[in-house]
Order: sequence, then C-alpha cells, then structure tokens
Amino acid sequence: MINEAEAMPIFFAVDDHYAASLAVAVQSLIANSDPKKQYKVIVLNQGLQAANQERLKQLATDNVGVELLPMADQIKACLADDNNKLRADYFTLTIYYRLFIAEMFPQYDKGLYLDADVIVLDDIANLFATDVSDSLVAAACDPFIAKDKIMSQYAERSVGVPATDYVNSGVLVMNLAKMRQANFAGHFVDMLNKYKFNSIAPDQDYLNAIAHDQMVHLPLSWNVQEVAPSYDVKLVHYNLFKKPWHYVEVPNGDDFWIYAKQTPYADQLMQQREEFSEADAALDDKHMSNMVARAEIITDQPASFAKIQQATGEVRL
Repeated sequence: MINEAEAMPIFFAVDDHYAASLAVAVQSLIANSDPKKQYKVIVLNQGLQAANQERLKQLATDNVGVELLPMADQIKACLADDNNKLRADYFTLTIYYRLFIAEMFPQYDKGLYLDADVIVLDDIANLFATDVSDSLVAAACDPFIAKDKIMSQYAERSVGVPATDYVNSGVLVMNLAKMRQANFAGHFVDMLNKYKFNSIAPDQDYLNAIAHDQMVHLPLSWNVQEVAPSYDVKLVHYNLFKKPWHYVEVPNGDDFWIYAKQTPYADQLMQQREEFSEADAALDDKHMSNMVARAEIITDQPASFAKIQQATGEVRL
C-alpha cells in the first residue's frame, strides 16, 4: 500500500479502446520508477469493462498505486460545488478533461498528466521535479506543428503563439495550486461559452492560447515523437496515428514491445497489429489529411484565439 501523503499523482484518461496501451504506459513507468519513492496513477475513464479494470488494478506495486475514477463523475462533482463558479454541460466538458484536473483534485498542488500512448524510459519522478513554481504548466514543443507549414501558420495565426512555442498537451507538469488560484478552469469555460473557437485540437489549443505566457518548455527528451538520436530519450509519445500496435515501422516502436510483453495485453496488442489492414492505414492517412486541411480552412477565421487576444487581451491569463 502506497503512502498517499508522499505519492506523486500521475493522471491518465482512457476508455476501453486505450486500456491496453495504458497498461503498457503504466508498466513502463513502474519498471523505471525508484523503489524508494511513491507514485499514484489516477486513471480518469469513460467506462471500462470489468476485465480491463481488473487488469489495470493488478499492475499496482508496493510503491505505485493505481486508482480508477469515472471521468464524468469527477467533472460533475467539481461543477456542482456551490462555491464553484463553473457552470457548463459536464458531458461536453469531458473532452477537455485535463483542463479540469486542478478543480477535480483540490487535494493536490502539483501533478503530472500523460496520454495513454506513451512509454516512460526514465524515472517519472525526474519529470515531476520540474520547477513550475512560477508557471501554470510545463510541456514540450510539438514537432509536427513546428515542422509542417500549414500547421505552423495555424499555430501562429489562429492559436496566436509562435509555431516553435506551441506545445503538445500529451505530457504535462501541472501547477495545480496556481491553476486554481488563477481560476484557469473558470477562465477556460468563459472563453468556451463566449467565443466557441474553431479548433483542430480543442484542449491543446486552449491550453496554448490561455497559458502561453505562463509556460515552462520541457526538454524534447520528455515527449519524443520521432527518431531522436541527438538527445537522451526519457519518454516516447506515439502521437497522432502511427501507433506501434498498428504499424511495424514506428519510431521507437521496439521500446513499446519490451513493456507490452510484460502486460496481460501482449497477445491482444500483437493481434491488433496483425489485423491492421491497408484500408485501416488509408483511413489514418485520410484523417491526417483532413486535419491539416481543416487547419488551413480555419487559420484566418475572424473569431480565432489570436484575433480575440489581439483585440481584447482577454484570452491569456
């Protein structure tokens, strides 16, 4: 049993589709953890089958706890507080779950958020130690946004941040105390209700637009999304569509299978890869093309984060 007072909170969010990859992420985190330290994995979920719940709970060790919490219930609870000014449809807000972690968990002053399609190759406590005392969050720049011309223009002209500063929200060190103090969630809901910005990555774009001036940039080694021989790899993020449980050739894919084979999902994940068809791959390509095309369409729309910030200064905290 972990010591709750000493444990570092590490948040994930999944449904049944990502239970297997989450198990790999947690297994990699456990394998590289310091046995003298305490960690608590908190899984916000949108319905998990009993078998998946049991498998995920069984990953827990003496120093790494695993807790499963219904996401909608957690958001509903923080919105229902009589002292809370947030008022919105909590079912809609589940897609923005990571932006509400500070409100959902007032007992924590600091926490990590990780996407379920990652593997951890270093002690995650070293990431947790990132100094965010004067900032809201820490995150690494998104290489896809920075390198693609259309996406770079989208970041700069729609979201309102330089493409090289635009961060990926799949790995976050969060100053939860300061986010509550700044009323981050309330400000987000106000912006959501007032402007309804068109966006390609809703929670990520809001995070960039709102917190840009209070952001620590993590080393890329903590959110590696491509082959990276020039620097130490501490965390691999299989972002977008090239998942190792779908494709054979994936940057840093071999590392995924090292930990996948240590989970109860090894055969299931391998079967998924074997059954992934050319039609499935073509659909991934189509989704990627559609995302870029949509970014190009909405880049210069009048009601963008960038234009509202320029006109009113009210987007950023």
